[in-house]
Amino acid sequence: MKNSIKIKWTIFIILLLIFNLSIISFSMLRGIEKNQRDAYEAFLKDNSKTANLYIREKFLSSEEKDFEKFYSENAEGLVLDLGKILDLSIALYDRKGKKIGSIHNDVEDEKKLKIMDKALHNKIVYEKNGQKIVYLAPMYDFEKQIGVLKFEYYTQKERNFYEDMKKLFFQVGTTSILMTYLMAHLYFSKVVHNILNLKKSVKEIEKGNYEDVMILDEKDEFGDLSRGIYFMSSKIKENIHEINDEKEKLQLAVEKLQSLEKQQKEFIGDITHEFKTPLTIIKAQIDLMTLYKDDEDMIGKSKEIAEKELKRLDSMVENILYLSKLEKYDFELKKEKICTKKLLMDICHRMGGKASKFGIEMITDLQEAYIFMDAESFMQIFINLIDNGIKYNVNGGKIYIRSYVKNDKNYIEIEDTGIGIPNEHRRKIFEPFYTVDKNRSKKFSGTGLGLSLVNKLVKRQKGTIRLLDFKERTLFEVVFPIYNKKIKM
Repeated sequence: MKNSIKIKWTIFIILLLIFNLSIISFSMLRGIEKNQRDAYEAFLKDNSKTANLYIREKFLSSEEKDFEKFYSENAEGLVLDLGKILDLSIALYDRKGKKIGSIHNDVEDEKKLKIMDKALHNKIVYEKNGQKIVYLAPMYDFEKQIGVLKFEYYTQKERNFYEDMKKLFFQVGTTSILMTYLMAHLYFSKVVHNILNLKKSVKEIEKGNYEDVMILDEKDEFGDLSRGIYFMSSKIKENIHEINDEKEKLQLAVEKLQSLEKQQKEFIGDITHEFKTPLTIIKAQIDLMTLYKDDEDMIGKSKEIAEKELKRLDSMVENILYLSKLEKYDFELKKEKICTKKLLMDICHRMGGKASKFGIEMITDLQEAYIFMDAESFMQIFINLIDNGIKYNVNGGKIYIRSYVKNDKNYIEIEDTGIGIPNEHRRKIFEPFYTVDKNRSKKFSGTGLGLSLVNKLVKRQKGTIRLLDFKERTLFEVVFPIYNKKIKM
Protein backbone atom coordinates (compact mmCIF):
# COMPACT_ATOMS: atom_id res chain seq x y z
CA MET A 1 0.00 0.00 0.00
CA LYS A 2 1.36 3.40 -0.93
CA ASN A 3 1.08 6.61 0.95
CA SER A 4 -1.38 8.08 -1.61
CA ILE A 5 -3.86 5.30 -0.91
CA LYS A 6 -3.66 6.02 2.82
CA ILE A 7 -4.50 9.68 2.17
CA LYS A 8 -7.37 8.72 -0.13
CA TRP A 9 -8.74 6.33 2.47
CA THR A 10 -8.45 9.00 5.16
CA ILE A 11 -10.27 11.60 3.04
CA PHE A 12 -12.94 9.05 2.09
CA ILE A 13 -13.54 8.14 5.74
CA ILE A 14 -13.81 11.83 6.74
CA LEU A 15 -16.26 12.60 3.91
CA LEU A 16 -18.28 9.54 4.79
CA LEU A 17 -18.31 10.60 8.43
CA ILE A 18 -19.45 14.12 7.55
CA PHE A 19 -22.20 12.70 5.36
CA ASN A 20 -23.38 10.29 8.05
CA LEU A 21 -23.23 12.88 10.82
CA SER A 22 -25.28 15.29 8.72
CA ILE A 23 -27.96 12.70 8.04
CA ILE A 24 -28.01 11.49 11.65
CA SER A 25 -28.11 15.01 13.06
CA PHE A 26 -30.89 16.06 10.71
CA SER A 27 -32.91 12.90 11.39
CA MET A 28 -32.38 13.10 15.14
CA LEU A 29 -33.38 16.76 15.32
CA ARG A 30 -36.45 16.13 13.21
CA GLY A 31 -37.24 13.14 15.37
CA ILE A 32 -36.80 15.13 18.57
CA GLU A 33 -39.06 17.88 17.22
CA LYS A 34 -41.72 15.36 16.17
CA ASN A 35 -41.41 13.50 19.47
CA GLN A 36 -41.87 16.72 21.41
CA ARG A 37 -44.91 17.61 19.32
CA ASP A 38 -46.41 14.14 19.74
CA ALA A 39 -45.67 14.25 23.47
CA TYR A 40 -47.43 17.52 24.22
CA GLU A 41 -50.31 16.62 21.88
CA ALA A 42 -50.82 13.33 23.73
CA PHE A 43 -50.33 15.08 27.08
CA LEU A 44 -52.95 17.73 26.33
CA LYS A 45 -55.36 15.19 24.82
CA ASP A 46 -55.10 12.95 27.90
CA ASN A 47 -55.63 15.93 30.19
CA SER A 48 -58.72 16.98 28.22
CA LYS A 49 -60.14 13.48 28.69
CA THR A 50 -59.29 13.64 32.39
CA ALA A 51 -61.07 17.00 32.66
CA ASN A 52 -64.17 15.61 30.94
CA LEU A 53 -64.24 12.59 33.26
CA TYR A 54 -63.69 14.77 36.32
CA ILE A 55 -66.57 17.13 35.44
CA ARG A 56 -68.87 14.18 34.78
CA GLU A 57 -67.90 12.66 38.11
CA LYS A 58 -68.59 15.96 39.88
CA PHE A 59 -71.99 16.19 38.21
CA LEU A 60 -72.92 12.62 39.19
CA SER A 61 -71.96 13.31 42.81
CA SER A 62 -74.06 16.50 42.87
CA GLU A 63 -77.81 16.86 43.24
CA GLU A 64 -78.17 18.86 40.01
CA LYS A 65 -80.14 17.14 37.22
CA ASP A 66 -79.26 19.45 34.32
CA PHE A 67 -75.66 18.83 33.23
CA GLU A 68 -75.32 22.06 31.23
CA LYS A 69 -76.65 24.13 34.10
CA PHE A 70 -74.26 22.42 36.50
CA TYR A 71 -71.41 23.06 34.06
CA SER A 72 -72.21 26.78 33.76
CA GLU A 73 -72.87 27.46 37.45
CA ASN A 74 -69.85 25.57 38.74
CA ALA A 75 -67.33 26.51 36.05
CA GLU A 76 -65.12 28.61 38.33
CA GLY A 77 -64.89 25.88 40.96
CA LEU A 78 -64.26 23.20 38.35
CA VAL A 79 -61.47 25.27 36.80
CA LEU A 80 -59.76 25.72 40.17
CA ASP A 81 -59.98 22.00 40.93
CA LEU A 82 -58.71 21.01 37.48
CA GLY A 83 -55.89 23.53 37.72
CA LYS A 84 -54.66 21.90 40.92
CA ILE A 85 -55.01 18.40 39.47
CA LEU A 86 -53.50 19.01 36.02
CA ASP A 87 -51.12 21.92 36.82
CA LEU A 88 -52.12 23.80 33.66
CA SER A 89 -53.62 27.17 32.80
CA ILE A 90 -57.28 26.30 32.14
CA ALA A 91 -60.41 28.07 30.94
CA LEU A 92 -63.94 26.84 30.28
CA TYR A 93 -66.33 28.16 27.63
CA ASP A 94 -70.03 27.59 27.01
CA ARG A 95 -71.59 26.48 23.71
CA LYS A 96 -71.47 30.04 22.35
CA GLY A 97 -67.75 30.40 23.01
CA LYS A 98 -68.21 32.66 26.02
CA LYS A 99 -65.69 32.21 28.81
CA ILE A 100 -67.43 31.03 32.00
CA GLY A 101 -64.44 30.00 34.10
CA SER A 102 -60.71 30.70 34.16
CA ILE A 103 -57.79 30.34 36.57
CA HIS A 104 -56.33 33.71 35.61
CA ASN A 105 -58.44 36.85 35.55
CA ASP A 106 -57.03 37.83 32.18
CA VAL A 107 -58.99 39.83 29.65
CA GLU A 108 -59.28 37.95 26.37
CA ASP A 109 -61.18 38.73 23.19
CA GLU A 110 -62.53 35.31 22.16
CA LYS A 111 -63.22 36.64 18.67
CA LYS A 112 -59.47 36.79 18.09
CA LEU A 113 -59.17 33.12 18.92
CA LYS A 114 -59.56 31.86 15.32
CA ILE A 115 -59.68 28.20 16.28
CA MET A 116 -62.58 28.66 18.73
CA ASP A 117 -65.15 28.21 15.96
CA LYS A 118 -63.74 24.77 15.07
CA ALA A 119 -63.68 23.73 18.72
CA LEU A 120 -67.35 24.73 19.05
CA HIS A 121 -68.07 22.34 16.19
CA ASN A 122 -66.81 19.24 17.96
CA LYS A 123 -63.13 19.37 16.93
CA ILE A 124 -59.87 19.27 18.89
CA VAL A 125 -57.63 22.09 17.67
CA TYR A 126 -54.60 24.04 18.79
CA GLU A 127 -52.33 26.82 17.58
CA LYS A 128 -48.85 27.99 18.54
CA ASN A 129 -48.31 31.58 19.56
CA GLY A 130 -44.57 31.85 19.96
CA GLN A 131 -43.64 29.55 22.83
CA LYS A 132 -47.25 29.11 23.96
CA ILE A 133 -49.70 26.49 22.71
CA VAL A 134 -53.40 27.28 22.95
CA TYR A 135 -55.25 23.95 22.96
CA LEU A 136 -59.03 23.70 22.62
CA ALA A 137 -61.07 20.54 23.12
CA PRO A 138 -64.86 19.98 23.16
CA MET A 139 -66.58 19.41 26.52
CA TYR A 140 -69.38 16.88 26.56
CA ASP A 141 -72.18 15.81 28.81
CA PHE A 142 -73.32 12.24 28.26
CA GLU A 143 -74.83 12.91 24.82
CA LYS A 144 -73.70 16.19 23.25
CA GLN A 145 -71.17 19.00 23.33
CA ILE A 146 -71.85 21.61 26.00
CA GLY A 147 -68.80 23.82 25.70
CA VAL A 148 -65.05 24.07 25.16
CA LEU A 149 -62.02 23.46 27.35
CA LYS A 150 -58.89 25.57 26.81
CA PHE A 151 -55.35 24.73 27.94
CA GLU A 152 -52.33 27.02 27.68
CA TYR A 153 -49.09 25.07 27.47
CA TYR A 154 -45.64 26.69 27.27
CA THR A 155 -42.96 24.97 25.17
CA GLN A 156 -39.94 26.92 26.40
CA LYS A 157 -38.52 23.82 28.04
CA GLU A 158 -38.84 21.74 24.84
CA ARG A 159 -37.37 24.55 22.75
CA ASN A 160 -34.36 24.93 25.04
CA PHE A 161 -33.78 21.18 24.86
CA TYR A 162 -33.97 21.30 21.05
CA GLU A 163 -31.44 24.14 20.83
CA ASP A 164 -29.11 22.36 23.27
CA MET A 165 -29.25 19.24 21.12
CA LYS A 166 -28.36 21.24 18.00
CA LYS A 167 -25.32 22.67 19.74
CA LEU A 168 -24.37 19.25 21.03
CA PHE A 169 -24.60 17.67 17.59
CA PHE A 170 -22.45 20.43 16.12
CA GLN A 171 -19.80 20.14 18.83
CA VAL A 172 -19.70 16.36 18.68
CA GLY A 173 -19.58 16.40 14.88
CA THR A 174 -16.71 18.87 14.72
CA THR A 175 -14.71 17.00 17.34
CA SER A 176 -15.37 13.67 15.61
CA ILE A 177 -14.14 14.95 12.26
CA LEU A 178 -10.87 16.28 13.69
CA MET A 179 -10.21 13.16 15.70
CA THR A 180 -11.09 10.97 12.71
CA TYR A 181 -8.52 12.69 10.54
CA LEU A 182 -5.73 12.20 13.05
CA MET A 183 -6.65 8.62 13.87
CA ALA A 184 -7.17 7.63 10.24
CA HIS A 185 -3.76 8.98 9.27
CA LEU A 186 -2.07 6.83 11.91
CA TYR A 187 -4.40 3.91 11.54
CA PHE A 188 -3.94 3.11 7.87
CA SER A 189 -0.19 2.76 8.26
CA LYS A 190 -0.91 -0.42 10.16
CA VAL A 191 -3.67 -1.66 7.92
CA VAL A 192 -1.46 -3.76 5.65
CA HIS A 193 0.33 -5.37 8.58
CA ASN A 194 -2.96 -6.20 10.27
CA ILE A 195 -4.44 -7.62 7.06
CA LEU A 196 -1.49 -9.96 6.63
CA ASN A 197 -1.82 -11.18 10.22
CA LEU A 198 -5.54 -11.81 9.76
CA LYS A 199 -4.82 -13.71 6.56
CA LYS A 200 -2.40 -15.92 8.46
CA SER A 201 -5.04 -16.57 11.13
CA VAL A 202 -7.54 -17.59 8.45
CA LYS A 203 -5.01 -20.06 7.04
CA GLU A 204 -4.59 -21.61 10.49
CA ILE A 205 -8.38 -22.00 10.76
CA GLU A 206 -8.40 -23.73 7.36
CA LYS A 207 -5.89 -26.21 8.74
CA GLY A 208 -7.97 -26.77 11.88
CA ASN A 209 -5.40 -25.17 14.20
CA TYR A 210 -7.92 -23.07 16.11
CA GLU A 211 -5.56 -22.50 19.03
CA ASP A 212 -2.92 -20.97 16.77
CA VAL A 213 -5.12 -18.05 15.78
CA MET A 214 -3.30 -14.75 16.34
CA ILE A 215 -4.87 -11.99 18.43
CA LEU A 216 -3.98 -8.49 17.28
CA ASP A 217 -3.20 -6.02 20.03
CA GLU A 218 -5.40 -3.36 18.49
CA LYS A 219 -8.45 -1.49 19.79
CA ASP A 220 -10.18 -1.16 16.45
CA GLU A 221 -12.10 -3.28 13.94
CA PHE A 222 -9.03 -5.41 13.17
CA GLY A 223 -8.54 -6.15 16.84
CA ASP A 224 -12.25 -6.93 17.21
CA LEU A 225 -12.13 -9.22 14.19
CA SER A 226 -9.07 -11.13 15.43
CA ARG A 227 -10.54 -11.52 18.90
CA GLY A 228 -13.84 -12.59 17.38
CA ILE A 229 -12.11 -15.33 15.40
CA TYR A 230 -10.12 -16.47 18.42
CA PHE A 231 -13.14 -16.66 20.68
CA MET A 232 -15.43 -18.27 18.12
CA SER A 233 -15.56 -21.59 19.94
CA SER A 234 -16.30 -19.88 23.27
CA LYS A 235 -19.03 -17.87 21.60
CA ILE A 236 -20.73 -21.13 20.61
CA LYS A 237 -20.77 -22.08 24.28
CA GLU A 238 -22.06 -18.65 25.18
CA ASN A 239 -24.85 -19.06 22.64
CA ILE A 240 -25.89 -22.26 24.38
CA HIS A 241 -25.95 -20.37 27.68
CA GLU A 242 -28.04 -17.65 26.06
CA ILE A 243 -30.54 -20.25 24.85
CA ASN A 244 -30.82 -21.50 28.42
CA ASP A 245 -31.25 -17.95 29.66
CA GLU A 246 -34.05 -17.38 27.16
CA LYS A 247 -35.68 -20.55 28.39
CA GLU A 248 -35.52 -19.24 31.96
CA LYS A 249 -36.98 -15.92 30.86
CA LEU A 250 -39.82 -17.77 29.15
CA GLN A 251 -40.45 -19.67 32.37
CA LEU A 252 -40.51 -16.40 34.31
CA ALA A 253 -43.01 -15.02 31.81
CA VAL A 254 -45.24 -18.06 32.33
CA GLU A 255 -44.99 -17.64 36.10
CA LYS A 256 -45.83 -13.96 35.72
CA LEU A 257 -48.96 -14.85 33.75
CA GLN A 258 -49.92 -17.36 36.41
CA SER A 259 -49.38 -14.72 39.07
CA LEU A 260 -51.61 -12.26 37.17
CA GLU A 261 -54.28 -14.93 36.87
CA LYS A 262 -54.08 -15.53 40.62
CA GLN A 263 -54.37 -11.78 41.29
CA GLN A 264 -57.45 -11.66 39.08
CA LYS A 265 -59.06 -14.51 41.02
CA GLU A 266 -58.19 -12.79 44.31
CA PHE A 267 -59.77 -9.59 43.03
CA ILE A 268 -62.99 -11.39 42.09
CA GLY A 269 -62.99 -13.08 45.48
CA ASP A 270 -62.50 -9.77 47.29
CA ILE A 271 -65.38 -8.17 45.40
CA THR A 272 -67.65 -11.15 46.09
CA HIS A 273 -66.85 -10.90 49.78
CA GLU A 274 -67.53 -7.17 49.84
CA PHE A 275 -70.89 -7.67 48.14
CA LYS A 276 -71.82 -10.24 50.75
CA THR A 277 -71.52 -7.81 53.69
CA PRO A 278 -74.14 -5.22 52.58
CA LEU A 279 -76.39 -8.00 51.30
CA THR A 280 -76.21 -9.67 54.73
CA ILE A 281 -77.19 -6.40 56.44
CA ILE A 282 -80.06 -5.83 53.99
CA LYS A 283 -81.32 -9.39 54.54
CA ALA A 284 -81.18 -8.89 58.32
CA GLN A 285 -83.23 -5.70 58.04
CA ILE A 286 -85.81 -7.47 55.86
CA ASP A 287 -86.03 -10.22 58.49
CA LEU A 288 -86.61 -7.59 61.19
CA MET A 289 -89.33 -5.92 59.12
CA THR A 290 -90.96 -9.32 58.66
CA LEU A 291 -90.77 -10.16 62.37
CA TYR A 292 -91.98 -6.74 63.56
CA LYS A 293 -94.65 -5.88 61.01
CA ASP A 294 -96.62 -3.76 63.49
CA ASP A 295 -93.63 -1.80 64.77
CA GLU A 296 -93.54 1.22 62.45
CA ASP A 297 -90.48 2.67 64.18
CA MET A 298 -88.53 -0.56 63.70
CA ILE A 299 -89.64 -0.82 60.06
CA GLY A 300 -88.60 2.79 59.43
CA LYS A 301 -85.15 2.27 60.92
CA SER A 302 -84.68 -1.00 59.02
CA LYS A 303 -85.67 0.65 55.75
CA GLU A 304 -83.21 3.48 56.38
CA ILE A 305 -80.36 1.05 57.06
CA ALA A 306 -81.29 -1.07 54.02
CA GLU A 307 -81.35 2.01 51.79
CA LYS A 308 -77.88 3.04 53.02
CA GLU A 309 -76.49 -0.39 52.24
CA LEU A 310 -78.16 -0.44 48.82
CA LYS A 311 -76.50 2.88 48.03
CA ARG A 312 -73.13 1.52 49.18
CA LEU A 313 -73.67 -1.61 47.07
CA ASP A 314 -74.58 0.52 44.06
CA SER A 315 -71.44 2.61 44.58
CA MET A 316 -69.32 -0.53 44.64
CA VAL A 317 -70.90 -1.74 41.39
CA GLU A 318 -70.12 1.61 39.78
CA ASN A 319 -66.50 1.36 40.91
CA ILE A 320 -66.18 -2.16 39.48
CA LEU A 321 -67.61 -1.09 36.12
CA TYR A 322 -65.21 1.84 36.03
CA LEU A 323 -62.27 -0.40 36.88
CA SER A 324 -63.24 -2.89 34.18
CA LYS A 325 -63.11 -0.12 31.58
CA LEU A 326 -59.66 0.94 32.70
CA GLU A 327 -58.48 -2.69 33.04
CA LYS A 328 -56.98 -2.18 36.47
CA TYR A 329 -57.76 -3.50 39.91
CA ASP A 330 -57.62 -0.50 42.18
CA PHE A 331 -60.38 1.70 43.58
CA GLU A 332 -60.55 5.48 43.23
CA LEU A 333 -59.73 6.95 46.63
CA LYS A 334 -61.53 10.06 47.82
CA LYS A 335 -59.62 11.14 50.91
CA GLU A 336 -61.22 13.65 53.22
CA LYS A 337 -61.36 14.71 56.85
CA ILE A 338 -63.64 12.26 58.66
CA CYS A 339 -64.81 11.87 62.26
CA THR A 340 -64.10 8.30 63.32
CA LYS A 341 -66.54 8.46 66.24
CA LYS A 342 -69.41 9.41 63.95
CA LEU A 343 -68.64 6.71 61.40
CA LEU A 344 -68.14 4.05 64.06
CA MET A 345 -71.50 4.93 65.62
CA ASP A 346 -73.08 4.66 62.16
CA ILE A 347 -71.48 1.24 61.62
CA CYS A 348 -72.68 0.02 65.03
CA HIS A 349 -76.18 1.22 64.18
CA ARG A 350 -76.10 -0.70 60.90
CA MET A 351 -74.74 -3.88 62.49
CA GLY A 352 -76.98 -3.65 65.56
CA GLY A 353 -79.78 -5.70 64.01
CA LYS A 354 -77.47 -8.56 63.14
CA ALA A 355 -75.84 -8.48 66.58
CA SER A 356 -79.18 -8.52 68.41
CA LYS A 357 -80.27 -11.50 66.31
CA PHE A 358 -77.62 -13.55 68.11
CA GLY A 359 -78.07 -11.87 71.48
CA ILE A 360 -74.73 -10.03 71.20
CA GLU A 361 -74.30 -6.69 72.92
CA MET A 362 -72.13 -4.00 71.34
CA ILE A 363 -70.46 -1.71 73.89
CA THR A 364 -68.85 1.50 72.67
CA ASP A 365 -66.31 3.78 74.29
CA LEU A 366 -65.50 6.33 71.60
CA GLN A 367 -63.42 9.47 71.84
CA GLU A 368 -63.92 12.04 69.10
CA ALA A 369 -61.04 11.99 66.62
CA TYR A 370 -60.45 13.14 63.05
CA ILE A 371 -58.35 11.42 60.42
CA PHE A 372 -57.70 12.03 56.71
CA MET A 373 -58.70 9.04 54.62
CA ASP A 374 -61.28 7.50 52.30
CA ALA A 375 -64.58 7.17 54.19
CA GLU A 376 -65.74 4.17 52.15
CA SER A 377 -62.53 2.29 52.96
CA PHE A 378 -63.02 3.14 56.66
CA MET A 379 -66.55 1.71 56.52
CA GLN A 380 -65.37 -1.48 54.80
CA ILE A 381 -62.58 -2.03 57.34
CA PHE A 382 -64.72 -1.82 60.47
CA ILE A 383 -67.84 -3.44 59.04
CA ASN A 384 -65.63 -6.44 58.28
CA LEU A 385 -64.06 -6.49 61.75
CA ILE A 386 -67.36 -6.07 63.60
CA ASP A 387 -69.04 -8.61 61.32
CA ASN A 388 -66.30 -11.12 62.21
CA GLY A 389 -66.85 -10.26 65.89
CA ILE A 390 -70.50 -11.22 65.47
CA LYS A 391 -69.84 -14.35 63.44
CA TYR A 392 -67.26 -15.84 65.77
CA ASN A 393 -68.77 -14.74 69.06
CA VAL A 394 -70.76 -16.82 71.51
CA ASN A 395 -74.48 -16.45 72.19
CA GLY A 396 -75.01 -13.64 74.65
CA GLY A 397 -71.47 -12.41 74.04
CA LYS A 398 -70.17 -8.84 73.78
CA ILE A 399 -68.28 -6.73 71.28
CA TYR A 400 -66.27 -3.78 72.58
CA ILE A 401 -65.61 -0.92 70.19
CA ARG A 402 -63.09 1.53 71.61
CA SER A 403 -61.51 4.61 70.07
CA TYR A 404 -58.99 6.93 71.68
CA VAL A 405 -56.18 9.34 70.80
CA LYS A 406 -52.58 8.81 71.87
CA ASN A 407 -49.33 10.32 70.54
CA ASP A 408 -51.10 12.03 67.59
CA LYS A 409 -52.63 8.72 66.52
CA ASN A 410 -56.17 7.38 66.60
CA TYR A 411 -56.26 3.92 68.14
CA ILE A 412 -59.40 1.89 67.36
CA GLU A 413 -59.93 -1.48 69.05
CA ILE A 414 -62.49 -4.15 68.11
CA GLU A 415 -62.71 -6.81 70.83
CA ASP A 416 -65.12 -9.73 71.04
CA THR A 417 -65.76 -12.34 73.73
CA GLY A 418 -65.85 -15.12 71.17
CA ILE A 419 -63.93 -18.32 70.59
CA GLY A 420 -60.61 -16.59 69.87
CA ILE A 421 -57.90 -17.47 67.36
CA PRO A 422 -55.35 -20.21 68.18
CA ASN A 423 -51.70 -19.14 68.30
CA GLU A 424 -50.69 -21.35 65.38
CA HIS A 425 -53.07 -19.44 63.09
CA ARG A 426 -52.29 -15.87 64.15
CA ARG A 427 -49.45 -15.31 61.70
CA LYS A 428 -51.53 -16.30 58.68
CA ILE A 429 -54.88 -14.66 59.33
CA PHE A 430 -54.13 -11.74 56.97
CA GLU A 431 -53.18 -14.03 54.08
CA PRO A 432 -55.72 -14.25 51.21
CA PHE A 433 -58.10 -17.23 51.36
CA TYR A 434 -56.74 -18.40 54.71
CA THR A 435 -59.39 -19.62 57.17
CA VAL A 436 -58.81 -20.97 60.67
CA ASP A 437 -61.71 -23.43 60.74
CA LYS A 438 -64.62 -23.46 58.33
CA ASN A 439 -66.96 -24.91 60.97
CA ARG A 440 -66.04 -22.74 63.95
CA SER A 441 -68.62 -19.94 63.49
CA LYS A 442 -72.39 -19.80 63.79
CA LYS A 443 -73.02 -21.60 60.51
CA PHE A 444 -71.08 -18.88 58.69
CA SER A 445 -68.43 -19.81 56.16
CA GLY A 446 -65.93 -17.35 54.85
CA THR A 447 -63.60 -17.26 51.88
CA GLY A 448 -60.67 -16.06 53.98
CA LEU A 449 -60.63 -12.73 52.12
CA GLY A 450 -62.13 -10.46 54.77
CA LEU A 451 -59.07 -9.88 56.94
CA SER A 452 -56.81 -9.88 53.88
CA LEU A 453 -58.90 -7.08 52.37
CA VAL A 454 -58.96 -5.23 55.69
CA ASN A 455 -55.17 -5.45 55.91
CA LYS A 456 -54.77 -4.07 52.36
CA LEU A 457 -57.21 -1.22 52.97
CA VAL A 458 -55.52 -0.23 56.26
CA LYS A 459 -52.06 -0.17 54.67
CA ARG A 460 -53.32 1.88 51.71
CA GLN A 461 -54.58 4.48 54.19
CA LYS A 462 -51.13 4.71 55.89
CA GLY A 463 -52.45 2.83 58.91
CA THR A 464 -51.45 -0.33 60.81
CA ILE A 465 -53.41 -3.31 62.06
CA ARG A 466 -52.42 -6.06 64.43
CA LEU A 467 -53.97 -8.87 66.43
CA LEU A 468 -53.22 -8.52 70.15
CA ASP A 469 -52.48 -11.61 72.21
CA PHE A 470 -55.46 -13.06 74.09
CA LYS A 471 -56.12 -16.71 74.89
CA GLU A 472 -59.88 -16.72 74.45
CA ARG A 473 -60.88 -13.31 73.15
CA THR A 474 -60.02 -11.66 69.86
CA LEU A 475 -58.78 -8.04 69.86
CA PHE A 476 -57.80 -6.17 66.70
CA GLU A 477 -56.00 -2.83 67.07
CA VAL A 478 -56.14 -0.42 64.11
CA VAL A 479 -54.07 2.78 64.20
CA PHE A 480 -54.36 5.84 61.92
CA PRO A 481 -52.48 9.16 62.03
CA ILE A 482 -54.53 12.07 63.38
CA TYR A 483 -55.67 14.61 60.78
CA ASN A 484 -53.20 17.42 60.23
CA LYS A 485 -54.48 20.28 58.07
CA LYS A 486 -50.92 21.27 57.15
CA ILE A 487 -49.87 17.79 56.03
CA LYS A 488 -52.40 15.61 54.22
CA MET A 489 -51.32 12.00 53.69
